[in-house]
Amino acid sequence: MSTSYALIGAIESEFNDTNVNTGICDACKRRLESEAIECFSAWRAKAGWLKDIPIYAVCPTKNTISVSTKKAFEELGVTYIEEYQEVVETFTSGFLNIPLVGAMMEETLLEDVLIKIDLDMSIIKPLPRELCNSSQVIVGQYDDYCTKHQRAGIASENPFDTGFIISKRNTLFYKHFFEMCMQYMHSEDPDWLRVRNQTGDYYLEEYVMDRIYANKTFDISPIQKYQVGEWYTPVKELSDLELDSVYFWHEHLEYDPDYNKVREKIEFFKRTK
Repeated sequence: MSTSYALIGAIESEFNDTNVNTGICDACKRRLESEAIECFSAWRAKAGWLKDIPIYAVCPTKNTISVSTKKAFEELGVTYIEEYQEVVETFTSGFLNIPLVGAMMEETLLEDVLIKIDLDMSIIKPLPRELCNSSQVIVGQYDDYCTKHQRAGIASENPFDTGFIISKRNTLFYKHFFEMCMQYMHSEDPDWLRVRNQTGDYYLEEYVMDRIYANKTFDISPIQKYQVGEWYTPVKELSDLELDSVYFWHEHLEYDPDYNKVREKIEFFKRTK
């Protein structure tokens, strides 16, 4: 029997999400619905052999999406799931929706492989088959350039980012990920407190990913330099070989004014045309 795949993503409403409501990031008023439409439109157009796979957008909170976005999802063949989870009322970070939704999909879906991307990521070209069929869990990791602007990782490892994850559904990777996030949310672990003192709970779920990797609980294969965009490694810092392995633009619709979006796109397309 052939392997089946699904694209999954956590979503909340435009300018109204858990990060805003918890006050964890006053600058994080995101156009999540608009970004999701762009994300899924790009996937349907440019994901190649994966472009027609099922896409699931899941809202586990009371910050549900608009009727117009639901219609746009229908037109894109995106399955929208609105399933309130009471546990979200305890969240100190909206990014905890990532492992929660992943765990929900592990229980609900039938597809073999779950591909998770952030809603502000637009695919540029198809993902390699060997990446999607890996026996390991594929997880994004900040490269040396990005790490300079991030929290410190565990031991000598660069910290992980949870924007891009590929996992086998039957491993229950997200179930473990979510349970660890809930464990660390109020943990007095000194290493977590070191990070929390720097950034609050903003990087909680990414710190937990660092910890899962350090504990070797799952066989995680880090992937770096798979994306370009807002505050990721600039195109000029990437070799031609590295550019060939870039699969996503990653930038918010309302991006930081110090990010030169036009320059980055010109530089990228000049070198990859």
